[in-house]
Amino acid sequence: MYKLNRWRMPALARRFLLVLGSAVLATSAGAQSIYPHAQAAINAQHLATAIESAFAPFAPVVPTLFGHAGGIEYHRFFGRLFRALDAYTLAERHLQRANAMALATGNATTAAETDIARGEIALVTGHYDRADRISRSLTQLATEAQLPWAAATAEEYLGVVDRRRGNLDSAAEHERRALDLQRALANPVGVATALSNLGTLARDRGDYAGALDLFMQALAIREKTRNELELTLRNLALIYRDLGDDATTRKYFERALKVAAEHGDNTNYAATLGTWAGYLVDVGDYTPALAAAEESLAMSRASGNRPAIGFDLLDGGRALVGLGRLDEAEARLQEALTLGRELDQHEIVAHSLIALAEIALQRGDRTQAGKLLDAMLADPQATQYKPFLVEVDALRERLATANGKPALALDYAHKVAALREELLGTRASRRLAALESQAARAVADQKLALVTKDSQLQTERLTQLQLRRKYAIAALVGLSALAALLAWRFVGVRRLNRALAARNAQIESQRVALSAANDRLRQQTDELYQAAITDPLTGVFNRGHLLRQLDARIDECQRQRHELAVLLIDFDHFKQINDAHGHLFGDRVLVAGVQTLRQWLEPGDLLGRYGGEEFLVAVSGRELPAIRELAERLRERVAETMALFAADVRPAPTISIGIGLLSRLPPDARIESLIEAADTAVYAAKAAGRNRVVMHAADRSG
Repeated sequence: MYKLNRWRMPALARRFLLVLGSAVLATSAGAQSIYPHAQAAINAQHLATAIESAFAPFAPVVPTLFGHAGGIEYHRFFGRLFRALDAYTLAERHLQRANAMALATGNATTAAETDIARGEIALVTGHYDRADRISRSLTQLATEAQLPWAAATAEEYLGVVDRRRGNLDSAAEHERRALDLQRALANPVGVATALSNLGTLARDRGDYAGALDLFMQALAIREKTRNELELTLRNLALIYRDLGDDATTRKYFERALKVAAEHGDNTNYAATLGTWAGYLVDVGDYTPALAAAEESLAMSRASGNRPAIGFDLLDGGRALVGLGRLDEAEARLQEALTLGRELDQHEIVAHSLIALAEIALQRGDRTQAGKLLDAMLADPQATQYKPFLVEVDALRERLATANGKPALALDYAHKVAALREELLGTRASRRLAALESQAARAVADQKLALVTKDSQLQTERLTQLQLRRKYAIAALVGLSALAALLAWRFVGVRRLNRALAARNAQIESQRVALSAANDRLRQQTDELYQAAITDPLTGVFNRGHLLRQLDARIDECQRQRHELAVLLIDFDHFKQINDAHGHLFGDRVLVAGVQTLRQWLEPGDLLGRYGGEEFLVAVSGRELPAIRELAERLRERVAETMALFAADVRPAPTISIGIGLLSRLPPDARIESLIEAADTAVYAAKAAGRNRVVMHAADRSG
């Protein structure tokens, strides 16, 4: 038996109830809200209260007159009605009564349906323990009564609870089971919900290409069913926000807000509007951000959606900080902080502490700012958010500068730079994945368009052939009609040729546009690939790419029985140079030294940064004397360069080189053994006084 996992009042019926409520309450509502949607949410609450007061006296009588079945339907009806009006407390009260009566009479189907509605309410209002209990009870009931649709929804709810508690692996398992069950039931609404939840988990893990694909699958379904379409559009906006695509982000947000307003679901509209407010704060549009946050907050307060209230208070407070209204911002952020701690919502707590620290710093209260930042860093779950750590270290840099501690400020500046470099690198990888996904879709769409155009051309050709056949038949009728028929045919052919020429020109234009787009995508892909394999300081291969290339070189040399030498190069006294002259000077020493190394290597030689001040050179196909000569030449040339570049530095920057040979290792030796041999040799060079070349001890001639 198949059941929908959600009950939704049609948008027209919802609007009728809200209009009716507004008319009934017009004389007693007092001052109207400046936000129409917020006022509608308030009217819905007043209407729900009035309905409950009017019908409450009948509740005890209904089971007596109509039996248990009548009592169940009575409470189910009002539970659904109050859920549609976002009156969650009243809805939960009636649904709980219906559930208890259904269980008492052995009506498993109705009990499961009411549990589904109650679980949804618990998730919306932030009562996660209650949602977990209801979902597990629903799982047991679905197993005993063989209700696969109920089992699918229970898995979905358990996945949502686990995600909000930070248990991403468990959440993914629940959502995958929900997806399998919904597909077996051929329930498109349930499939779209499971795909969206899996997409959100993929975004949490940083798998933006996977998340984009899942959201696009959900979007294709929800474009047809129109069920919760605004939530999928909002998720796509968040994907493109993290990828830095502002234009696409705004496009999806604007469409999501429009769809939410049309559907008349205040909960989804408030959620979309609140997320939009957070994005506007991030990009510095503080005035519209504040307006959006306040409207969303009014709606969330009316319905009692506590997690949404916390985020709305946070985004409104951040907007007020941006506008310089610090007293108002502090009050709002303190309220968000208190609610975040009540919900155990670490993201709200961490972001509130950072914003309050910014206020304290702007006021000159450096002690309070430091305490707030320390409180944020004391939460191990909050420190998982690296963008938050960037904000914290940036504030600590400003705090150290204000306290007259330039060295400490410089240290925090280095941390900020390192974190930003990591985030930018992550963003580049995400952008590359998204570009690949988009490129694949664009190519598929273009192929479909070309196939369609080709089909149209074939149709035109068939039409032309049919016309020619008609002309031939007409020619047999008589010579008297031949001239007229030929003239008509000539005109028709010219018209068709012009149409074909126009279509060919259109296809050629599209082909040129596609070629240009593919060229741009290839260029962007090449640039991102180079960024992913290159050390940003010295421009040589980074460690990951270097080790992959070296591993392939080992396989090649072992097959062809060629020699392979690894030169592990360590800059001498580098820590002393950093401590004495600063990290920036140390970076310049590395750059100058690496440029010298590159000048004396052959095109086929590998050069990359192994870590810190250690670099690795791999050369193949050379005899031992040539390898030793190359190592000595590199050492001498770097010493000469450093003598000119850092003439006043003592001790003078030099390099020590350790050489490991593949031929001196066991036949099954891999990359670890070869690097370990070179590492042992470089330690020997260091111990022998530095600025020298040492061959691995296995080479008796060294």
